[in-house]
Amino acid sequence: MTQNIFISYSRREVGFVDKLVDHLEEETFNVWLDYRSLVPGKPWEEQINDGIKNSNIILLVVSKASVASDNVEFEWRQVLKEEKKRIILLVFEAVDLPPELEKYEWVDFRGNYKNALKELDRQLKMPEQEKHSVPEAGFKIPSIVWLAFFLSLIVSIISIGAVWTLFIPFFLIRLPLGILKRTFNYMLVQASLFMLPFALFLTVSFSTDPDVSDIVDFLTYASIPFVIGLIFVLRSEGMQRWGKPEAVAPPSANNKKMAYPDFKAASFFIDHAPQDQKIAEHTRKVFKEIGHIEEIDPASADAVFTLVSRFKGDSIVDSQKQMVYPVIIQSNDKISKPLSRVQWLDLRTGVRNLNVVARLLPEPARLLRSVGIRPMGNQTVLPSVIMYLTYFIAFLAVVCIGSWLPYILQYADEFIYDTGFTVVIGQLAASLILFGGLSYLMVKNIVDRKGFFASLLGLILGMLILGGIILWQIEIDNMVFDLLNTNVEYRGYSAYYPRVIYMAGSLVMLVYLWFKRRDLMFWFPEKK
Repeated sequence: MTQNIFISYSRREVGFVDKLVDHLEEETFNVWLDYRSLVPGKPWEEQINDGIKNSNIILLVVSKASVASDNVEFEWRQVLKEEKKRIILLVFEAVDLPPELEKYEWVDFRGNYKNALKELDRQLKMPEQEKHSVPEAGFKIPSIVWLAFFLSLIVSIISIGAVWTLFIPFFLIRLPLGILKRTFNYMLVQASLFMLPFALFLTVSFSTDPDVSDIVDFLTYASIPFVIGLIFVLRSEGMQRWGKPEAVAPPSANNKKMAYPDFKAASFFIDHAPQDQKIAEHTRKVFKEIGHIEEIDPASADAVFTLVSRFKGDSIVDSQKQMVYPVIIQSNDKISKPLSRVQWLDLRTGVRNLNVVARLLPEPARLLRSVGIRPMGNQTVLPSVIMYLTYFIAFLAVVCIGSWLPYILQYADEFIYDTGFTVVIGQLAASLILFGGLSYLMVKNIVDRKGFFASLLGLILGMLILGGIILWQIEIDNMVFDLLNTNVEYRGYSAYYPRVIYMAGSLVMLVYLWFKRRDLMFWFPEKK
């Protein structure tokens, strides 16, 4: 007889649980997991109680977060009221258990994951509960985490050579501790790792000391295998199970191959903020082409699609009484509790799979299983075109501002004692402040989809102004060497590299933006 399993856990361990459920389903167990099993249109508490009643085995993921969670405590106390339920503790982190749970059998998932799975499979096949001692306390982590720790430690030391960038060492030096604590900003770490080898290459160019140049040159080439290795390790299954939601790669849809049901027209309503009008219109068009009918009144619709963004975090209808599909198009950490309980349809990386959604619309469970993802609204996920655009602007700012630091240090005496440099210093300070402030504002506006630069006109104007500031800095650079009255082999590198990166990068980005223009225009908000 197929056994029914209910999993109680904290959302802080969602990566671990997600992989575990895949394994259990492959072993033909029926698994009840909140965001995979909760169906919109029915009361959540009622569905949870039914899930517990219809399950004969309860898997409780033990961690610091789950022990401290009121929701998890409510679930296992409901289980304790039913004596026939079998409870197995899955020890993700060693913590002091409530006395009521100490007598139950357990599996230690702190070390070797595969061995722990085998032990869990063995226990699940046992006809009755085994006697176990209380789980041992102490810090224990999988070997893949230790590998990530040591790789990150080496990379963090190497990153000191790019100290002029400021932000790269800021994120990488803290990374080893962040890995052990299971919390770091995955997206910012990824960006720092991508930029590190190039930043070290520029450090070599900036250095006037041959010994320093030789050391950093060695570090530049040495960093490449460690950076690549660390990127692959951070994206490994073991690290995706280990990290908290903000420390793992953005989740993707299940993409399970499923046969489409026979077409049945359904009525729908698109619930959205005015700023998301372009995506709403495109969704409406796709649904109508398939044959579905748009309702004017959301209360009359068979399904309500709520477009979640920074401009909207709740639905206009009650998701416990009506079929509501949360469609997340932009990360938002202020999503209402009802919407955060069910699977989402994810359009954060671009408007995709709407044809699939439309064809599966008559069968909600199959729809969510096919293209749904686990709720993770606090993690910043961007379309590739927006991510690379912001990376380009940020790195341009880093080079433009940071490259002047070794430059000024090299000629510190002249800058201090020569009164002719007063005007130069004033202009340089103004240019750096303007460049840094404008770059920050552009990135923030684009990521938030708010402000003047969150538009095509604003983006073009912002890039032109950045180019103008770089031209200004070239003139400042010429003024410096005129005052020094010297010929230097590497004259003007502080203005040369920003200019080269700006011109070459802008050309590449222009071509890339053209091919990704639809994603770009969908991302820019509609003006009210």
